[in-house]
This record gives sequence, C-alpha cells and structure tokens, in this order.
Amino acid sequence: MLSRIRTDFSASAAIAGIIALVATYSGPVLIVVQAAQAGHLSQSLLSTWIFAVSIGAGTLSLWLSLRHKIPVIGAWSTPGVALLMTGLAQYPFSKVIGCYLVLAVVVALLGMSGLFTRLMSRLPAHLLSAMIAGVLFEFCTKIFQSLQSFPTVVLPVIVSYVVCRRIVPRYAVALALLIGLIFALPGLNFASHNLNLGLAMPEMTLPSFSTEALLGLGLPLFLLALTQHATSIHILRNAGYDISPKSVVGVSGLISIPLALFGSSGANPAAIVGALCASPECHEDPSRRYISGVVCGLGYICIGVFGASVVALFSLLPNGLTTTLAGLALLGTLVSSLTASLSSEIHRESSLITFVVTVSGMSFFGLGSALWGLVAGVLFSFALSWKGSFKTVKRADQQVGIR
Repeated sequence: MLSRIRTDFSASAAIAGIIALVATYSGPVLIVVQAAQAGHLSQSLLSTWIFAVSIGAGTLSLWLSLRHKIPVIGAWSTPGVALLMTGLAQYPFSKVIGCYLVLAVVVALLGMSGLFTRLMSRLPAHLLSAMIAGVLFEFCTKIFQSLQSFPTVVLPVIVSYVVCRRIVPRYAVALALLIGLIFALPGLNFASHNLNLGLAMPEMTLPSFSTEALLGLGLPLFLLALTQHATSIHILRNAGYDISPKSVVGVSGLISIPLALFGSSGANPAAIVGALCASPECHEDPSRRYISGVVCGLGYICIGVFGASVVALFSLLPNGLTTTLAGLALLGTLVSSLTASLSSEIHRESSLITFVVTVSGMSFFGLGSALWGLVAGVLFSFALSWKGSFKTVKRADQQVGIR
C-alpha cells in the first residue's frame, strides 16, 4: 500500500487535495459558527461539531480513495448546515441530534440495500449535468467577485494561471496558489488571532425524537443528502470513474451513525471540490488522482484532532484566494457539464430550466436551488412529453369551431 502511494504521489494531486481542504474550511465554517450562535451552542459543542465532521469527512476520503483508487473528497452538506440556522432556533439540540441519527441510518440502509442505485437510475443524467453546471457556474463567477474585493491578491493569481495554462498546464493551479500565497502573506496579521492548537475534547449529546423535528428538519436534510450523493457520484462518473453508489452511500451512512451523536450532520462525497480533484488539472493520469483524496483526508483528520482552534489558521487567508483558485480549477468541469446537459436537442430546454433555476439561488422550505432546479427540470420534461391530452383538447376546439 505505502509503496503504491509513493509511486503514484505527485505534487499536482497533493496540491489539489490541499486546495480542496482549504476551500472546504474557508467558507462553510462561517455558516457553522452562525448556526451555532442561532442555537446558542457553547464553544465546546462547536469544537465537537468540527471534530465530528472533520473525522467523518477524513475517514470517508481515506477509505474510498485508497480502496477504489479514485479521488473521493469527503465533506458535509453546506446547504444542510445553512438549514440548521433556522432548525437550531426552532428545535432543541438533542432533537437535531436525533434527526442526524435517523438520517445516517436511513442513508446507510439505502446504500447497502441497493435502493439508492435504483433511485439514481431514475434520475435523468442530462438534468444532473445541468444542475452541476448551475452550481459550478455560480462558483466560477466568484472569481471576478473576488477580483473586485481582493484585486492585489486575485489579479496575480488569474494572470499566473493564464500564463501557466499556456506553458505548464498541469501545474497551473498549483503555481497560481503559490503566487497567491506570496501576495497574501504581507497582509496576514498573526498577532491578532488566538491560535490555541489544543486537542479536541468531544462531548456526546444523547438524541431525542419528535415527529415535528423529523418532518421539519429531518426530511429536508434527507432530500439534500440524496441530491448531494447523486451529484457527487455523477461527477465521478463524468470524470470516467466506475464507482458503485452502493459502496459510497453505504459507507457514508455507516461512518455518520456514531459521529451523529457528536453533532455531525453526515459525511458525504464533495461535489464542487470533488470535481476539482477528479479533473485533469489534478493529474493527467486518472489512476493517480486518488492521491488528492488521501492528502485531503489526512488533513481533515489532523484538523479534527485539534478541533475548532485550527480553523483559525484558515481564517487568516483571504476568502478571495481560495474561491478564485477553486473557480479556475473548475472551469474545465463546467464546460464538460454544460456540453453533456445540452448535447441532446430533445432535452435541451429542460436542461436549461434546471440550469437557470440552480443558478438563481432560490430557496423554499429550507431546500436549496440545486434541488429545485432538478425538480423544475423534471416537471418541465413531463409537461413537454404529455402531448396526448393537449392534442385531444385541440381537436375538440376545432370541432366546436366547425359547428
């Protein structure tokens, strides 16, 4: 095993794993803090939450990447955490833990029984590609939003990326990261941050259950989990990896069950940063890209062991740096997803509807635009395919006109 890792190791794949790690913590952690404040959680529970999700994501990354030799990046659902901002204000934390536990058990059963595979087979691939394109499009536009907010850091990154794409395309993202760090270091103020690198002391919370919480919070979390898993698996398949949903979803659920008692909303394969590590920018050889998942998984576990204090290290970096690098690395995946979604003339309009709704950022009932985009595309496809009734009505109108 170690000899195989040493042989397959590459700087570009390792850098992709590090970028995925930084991108995961730089933005969603702020949502976690806001959700914790909404639920009036203590700092120890916040540290426990970060411990749980980090260990879960790290274990998922390491297990699937090493076992299947594919670049699986573990993560947690950012929309799911955002949903908790209202959920924690409405329900006691013990009932939230109960929802997490039920969700993990259901996901594990769906995965191991093979039912999730049947659900995925009924999801139209062109609409999933359109949904992915919508998510990535919004993410890629942040390159230029960051350029407006952090021009002194982002502009050199973009310029270096363009130049490196021409000269050494394989290391374009890695060299852009190096240039960004060089320009960002002078503005970092280490003295103003309390970097206490102590070990995490996780606290277990016993679950409680109620129908209201399971319907109001558990059901939306379940739908988000299905969407997240389906999107992530579709991204890996688009990249050429023959991955079994049964193993991915089943392992994700099993890992999440014990960690739910420590505040984990569930581990799942990442979609956006997962696309980054599955792309040619990670490594030109698809069989060696799994190193990015190994590097990212080890980073997750290290952060989980040290708890919330280590997250302060990531907060030192400008937000624009990580979003710009991730956006640049995802341009190729965005092109391939758009091409796949619009390749069929029959399904082109429904794919466009899914793409537009996903990009809109709309949210109803705690469910994000990605899920609603998929729903809108399915309904639009159904409306267009239901031609018989419309023809009947048209003939009836013509007969009435003749009489």
